[in-house]
Amino acid sequence: MSRWRELRKLFRSAPGVALLFFGMLLGGCAFWPSHEVYETSRHRGVYHTIRKGQTLWRISRAYGADVEQVAVLNGINNPDRLEAGVKIFIPGATRVMAVPRYGRSSAPRKRPGWVAPSRNHARRPARRKRTARKVSANSVRFVWPVRGKVVRGFGSQNGVKYEGIAISAPERTTVRAAATGRVIFSDWGPGSFGRTVIIRHDGGAYHSVYAHNAVNLVRRGQTVRRGAPIARVGQTGKVEKAQLHFEIRYRTKPRDPLTYLP
Repeated sequence: MSRWRELRKLFRSAPGVALLFFGMLLGGCAFWPSHEVYETSRHRGVYHTIRKGQTLWRISRAYGADVEQVAVLNGINNPDRLEAGVKIFIPGATRVMAVPRYGRSSAPRKRPGWVAPSRNHARRPARRKRTARKVSANSVRFVWPVRGKVVRGFGSQNGVKYEGIAISAPERTTVRAAATGRVIFSDWGPGSFGRTVIIRHDGGAYHSVYAHNAVNLVRRGQTVRRGAPIARVGQTGKVEKAQLHFEIRYRTKPRDPLTYLP
């Protein structure tokens, strides 16, 4: 009985401690959120509906988001012309922001490598094709990011569009950079992607995407060499088995990875 009296005195003097104590007893270990739960709940974003007159430069500036991240995640290669009514994923955002339709633009003077060529350049297809061949053949040499069986190919299947390839591999198998570059995204991706890594190659013309990871081993801004470990195979996002979703994008548009891999 004396022990209960001491406990009652403690609870009267420190009600907060008492509540915490009972919470721990009732909830057990589940009372404290695990790092996994905390991480997956905060690494998200919002979907912004494009309005007439908005550009990707203005949208990214309003959210404080990296415009290249937004462009690659959403497959946008013309930041000046967006289709009204389309929803785009803004990584890291916690709420939908108001974006001005007109006014000052934050577009850089020098257009990034991921931006589609201007109309003037588009009128000279022969020169553009030579440049594209040179980049793919000499500057960026891709290797397989993980050893495994390709269980889903690029393109439309049964009316469903798939923008990369799915490679089956045991869970927590090491995922390696398919080419040398700089990490521009290492976080929880949009839709069914789960944990995702995106690497920029050759000044931004090419990007590679690695999704459904169990864990990401690299951070944004980090430079990685071809073959360097960047993640572990997992099944985060909407997949039933451990696998790697792998994409190669040229000017943010998905290309069939099998045409680039040895």
